[in-house]
Amino acid sequence: MNTNNRHRNLRKFNVFLFISTFARSLIEIFISLFLFKNGFSIHDILVFYILENVFAIFISYFFVKIGEKYKYSTVMYIGIVSFVLLQFVLNNIDHSMAYIILVAFLYSMYRRGYWVSRRFYATSIVPQKNSSSSFSLMIAISELASILSGFVGGFLLDGFDTVVMTTISSILLVISVAPLFGLKQDARNNKIELLKNLKKYDKRNYLAFTLYEINNLLSFIFPIYIALYVKDTYMLAGSINAISNVAIILFVVLYGKLLKKRNFFIISTLLFIGVSFAKLFFLNYFVLAIYFIEGMIKKMQEQSVSKIYFENRKDMDLTHYNLIYQLIESVARALVAVSLLFMNDIRMMIPFILAVISVELLAYTFTKKDKHLR
Repeated sequence: MNTNNRHRNLRKFNVFLFISTFARSLIEIFISLFLFKNGFSIHDILVFYILENVFAIFISYFFVKIGEKYKYSTVMYIGIVSFVLLQFVLNNIDHSMAYIILVAFLYSMYRRGYWVSRRFYATSIVPQKNSSSSFSLMIAISELASILSGFVGGFLLDGFDTVVMTTISSILLVISVAPLFGLKQDARNNKIELLKNLKKYDKRNYLAFTLYEINNLLSFIFPIYIALYVKDTYMLAGSINAISNVAIILFVVLYGKLLKKRNFFIISTLLFIGVSFAKLFFLNYFVLAIYFIEGMIKKMQEQSVSKIYFENRKDMDLTHYNLIYQLIESVARALVAVSLLFMNDIRMMIPFILAVISVELLAYTFTKKDKHLR
């Protein structure tokens, strides 16, 4: 792909990125709080989270096979249809296990369809050399969209019924794929050899990606913690998301160039553990300040993980590299969430997750890069 085509594709992808991130964030930011405020217990919500990630293990494999045999745009369209169906189900609450399973399945179908194809497009378009600038721009665009969706979603959920918000998010996500129509995908039909390629994955990558994905569980349950112990409104949850993302963009502007040269994965994870503990003790008083600080720390950590992700993709073909990351993400999240089912208090769950992250970080620190991948 020549330079002009690559730049053109990057611009198209970034338009898709902004609209799709705004649309899906209207739901993702509030999904755990939405279920909680509609009468589901923390235990029910954890079951939803576990099932969503268990489904994702199989769906990821299936979607990658579809993407290789046909096109990754097909995978994206399946994800969008699932998203629209999910909105209909969310507007028809039923407090049963069958309902939780259905929501988890549609949510998993949507997320895997979106992320399997999005990661494929991103890693195909972004050049292997000097990828930090392009990826930093993608992150800034995503965070800006998420800032807007946090305020808009909070306003819509507090002031109107869910039908208004789910309708808007569905329409926008459908529209968002228009820029992808012009992106050409090379003919692909890679044979999926998962076990063979699992051995090629650097052990440090397993640890880094597992650790980072466990962070998602904290983001999932903290809105419930805030509703219980700070203030029970969607607008506060949306404002917290927005202030965190403002900090993320500020961090990219101030320190983006520094992150191109060095990797701060270990120090950023230590800082993340520290600020997460601080939220347990000081969140009632300094909620926005804490989330602003956390936003900068999370950006440092995310940039560091992304640096690992993009710089190490040369060790394996893109198909397997993308698939294995999806599997690492789903397995890590599900396993830790299962452990939380045995706890009755959300204030016990958060320190447990941070303890798991700490152990992972310790293992990462003392694990050397595989020799055959150097």
